[in-house]
Amino acid sequence: MYDPSTEKGKVVEELKKVYEKNRQQVGRYEFYNLLEKCLIEVDLTENDKKKMKDLDMETTLIKEIKGLAMLLSRFKPADWNKFLDVVIK
Repeated sequence: MYDPSTEKGKVVEELKKVYEKNRQQVGRYEFYNLLEKCLIEVDLTENDKKKMKDLDMETTLIKEIKGLAMLLSRFKPADWNKFLDVVIK
């Protein structure tokens, strides 16, 4: 997944670029919080929904991140469990 010569590695690299671009555009903490809300499917305010639509997050970041998370849980369950431990705490 972290090897840029693989298909998923290329996706990760592209996601990093999109994340950095949007983070600079919106602001570090504001973008992180919006991304987190979208990933854990918290009810969004109208303002958050507008920002999400303006940044085209649903079709780029959210979809790809969820896809990579699914792959991680399937093929590297130990890494997935470590990730969940961090998230839950």
